[in-house]
Amino acid sequence: MPDETAGCRYVAGIDIGNSTTEAVIIRRCEHRYHYISGGMTATTGVKGTAENVKGCIEALNLALHDAGLTYSQISQIRINEAAPVISDLSMDTISETTVIGSAMIGHNPDTPGGEGIAVGTTAAIDRLEGTGELIAVINKSYPYFLAAKLIKDAFARGVNIVAAIVQNDDGVLIANRLDRVIPIVDEVSGIDKVQLGVRAAVEVAQNGESIKTLSNPYGIAGLFGLTPEETRSAIPVARSLTGCRSGVVIHAEGASVETKKIRAGSIRIVGTKKTVEAEVNSGADALMKAAAEAGEIIDIVGEAGTNAGGLLSRIKQTMSELCGEPLDRMHIVDMLAADTFSSVEVAGAIANESAMENVVMLAAMVRTLKLPMETIARGISEQTGISVRVAGKEAEMALKGALTTPGADVPLAIIDLGGGSTDAALIDRSGSITSIHHAGAGEMVTKIINSELDLKDRDTAELIKKYPLAKVEGLLYLRFEDGSVKFASEPLPPELFSRVVIVTPDGLVPIRSSKRLTIDKIALVRREAKKKVFLVNVERALRAVAPEGDIRSIGSVVLVGGSSQDFEIPDILSEYLASYRIAAGRANLLGFLEPHSAVALGLAMSE
Repeated sequence: MPDETAGCRYVAGIDIGNSTTEAVIIRRCEHRYHYISGGMTATTGVKGTAENVKGCIEALNLALHDAGLTYSQISQIRINEAAPVISDLSMDTISETTVIGSAMIGHNPDTPGGEGIAVGTTAAIDRLEGTGELIAVINKSYPYFLAAKLIKDAFARGVNIVAAIVQNDDGVLIANRLDRVIPIVDEVSGIDKVQLGVRAAVEVAQNGESIKTLSNPYGIAGLFGLTPEETRSAIPVARSLTGCRSGVVIHAEGASVETKKIRAGSIRIVGTKKTVEAEVNSGADALMKAAAEAGEIIDIVGEAGTNAGGLLSRIKQTMSELCGEPLDRMHIVDMLAADTFSSVEVAGAIANESAMENVVMLAAMVRTLKLPMETIARGISEQTGISVRVAGKEAEMALKGALTTPGADVPLAIIDLGGGSTDAALIDRSGSITSIHHAGAGEMVTKIINSELDLKDRDTAELIKKYPLAKVEGLLYLRFEDGSVKFASEPLPPELFSRVVIVTPDGLVPIRSSKRLTIDKIALVRREAKKKVFLVNVERALRAVAPEGDIRSIGSVVLVGGSSQDFEIPDILSEYLASYRIAAGRANLLGFLEPHSAVALGLAMSE
């Protein structure tokens, strides 16, 4: 019986991505290929730098272990060309506010007491005397039962207590012991910042509603009789309380506010057609329009002394240090801009309050004069003793892998949705391939989610991006974002009750944020973030590879890359591409491999 493996050799393809590094081993017998094994690990270092070697070795070792092979049995390793991509934020407007004394401060605890709005003069809980409206200030040395007793005694003496500000988490406990309803804001950790004897306003909305007066700078102005200039100073406070159920604002007499504005600035895009300047404040659409007008981008420079200038300089400086090349050789050759929001701390706040400011997020692609792939190849070869070759562009390798999908044939376009970049390639009937490499993909979506929801937790944002949401409505069931209900076989942890959770394969993960987040709000932010990044990038990528830029000339698209396995991105893209009469779907490599393996498989198959 003839030996089917005679004349065959093992070849490994290693795809270095922004987030993960994947190795695929195949057995090549003349023009026949047989998949053997694969391994994936987190990318070590920034994509396209010498630090990637460690991740490549780890991924290769996983694939070898799964196949029962050794280094000596691998005839060659093929790696992709990897262009580094770094994402960062560029603020639309940055306000640095320094508060001298105590000017205006706001707060929003989870469980306030009572309801309504009241204006009065702040007074210590043990000195509730005199005429006029008073707001009791209760520090942590007064337990709820004693605080309630002192307020009730003041009521009996005819003192008009209209509200309370409490340091402990006692708002509801105090409210339940009073014989009249007053608004009570608790969990004020910085109670020592609350100046006594000054005017203050406390507002608590009903359940299911948000405050209306203290979230409006003109409402604050009406309560305190502010001048137009003072009203402008109250804007960050009002913004920090937007959507909150409760809040307190204190207007300290004689306090002054100094505000320093840092301009967002402009960027200059140097292209093959012309040089175009655009203001960051004009928003993402204007920036992307300017980039298109410039033609193929040669470099992007930010205005000196502005936030945009600092952002782009920081990106180039980082890549210069990583690649070991002079700073003047660092060029930004592509960018993706997206409008979003980011949390800005309100100075002088009594509980670290923040306001949501408009920002423009930029994903920038830096290309050096020589990609350090040969350095990476040498590093892998030195550690394994295997010949290593830089095989080709990611998009072209992804296309080769995608063509193993049953039913796929030329002409065909692929979209590679990765962590840091979105690639596209088109092969026509003659076998001619056109490809493009654009900045911005899954990692940018994660950053937008993290920023807009004010999570301050990249890992939670990543989970929100990847998995569906649910709300725990009982000890034994939860309701998903699509309205369906799932019953649990065992009682759910009580700490999850009435919380929005992420439904991951490893269990339920609660979402924690400084903002009050509903399941609808989180789902909307997640979906819109994906549209801001992927719809914009997919359209410009397909336009770049389509004949004469006509997207409608592309009949079918196969989605590959890690982000193509997202639970809703393929549906979003399919719905969008349907308007161009383009059929789109996930790759099914070799009939059984996941789409994220397309590049590694294509590398192993390359000649």
